[in-house]
Amino acid sequence: MRAKNQPLLTNFDLIIFDFDGTIADSLRSYRELDQQLIKELYGVWEEIDEIIEFRDEIKNKSRSDSDDEYYLALDRKYGDGKRPLSEIYAKVSEIFPMIRSKVKPKPGVVQVIKKLKEKYSCKIGMATSSERREINFFSSNDSLIGREINLNEYFDRIVTLDDVKMPKPDPEVYQQLINFYAVPPEKVLVFEDSLLGVTAAKTAGTTVIAIEDAHNTRDLDQIRDLADFSITGWKELVF
Repeated sequence: MRAKNQPLLTNFDLIIFDFDGTIADSLRSYRELDQQLIKELYGVWEEIDEIIEFRDEIKNKSRSDSDDEYYLALDRKYGDGKRPLSEIYAKVSEIFPMIRSKVKPKPGVVQVIKKLKEKYSCKIGMATSSERREINFFSSNDSLIGREINLNEYFDRIVTLDDVKMPKPDPEVYQQLINFYAVPPEKVLVFEDSLLGVTAAKTAGTTVIAIEDAHNTRDLDQIRDLADFSITGWKELVF
């Protein structure tokens, strides 16, 4: 029986997933990256919760999924504000491989994707603010996610940060998928976890199910208000 707070999945011709925080249980791991970055660049060991709060504050001000403003803000807070972005990103690239190897899929999401692929005739897309190379990594056996599911094989089309001019909350990443498949927005269902992502998907005219994430608690009330439906985890999704 379908729960009252969920739409009938057969009503949709295109189902789109976000990646970070929706498929990948990655948000805390990425803040561990920031923790190591702050230590190596500025000699400060910052608490994860403080980093999460600071990032949320900057993201809410910038209203963009781009990390440029966030890293510039980190440099102003912990440094002198003069370090080039290129140098910061070089250090991020150095640290990131050891962090991403720890990222797991969110409980139940692999089963959901596989079931959708097997049971439904709709197209399955991904709209992510991650770069293509990261999705390729998480599709490989080098990642904990890739060992359970090859994303590049299961998803019919993946749109990444490399493919858009404007990141979320701009709806471009969703509009690209909608336009490619020529599907009316009302026939599109999106799974998202963040306020920026939900905003982008709703602006594109889609139906949104919010997947609540422990690291988006500050925005949770806004996410619930904006999304059409909300669940606390993938095991709540009813087929």
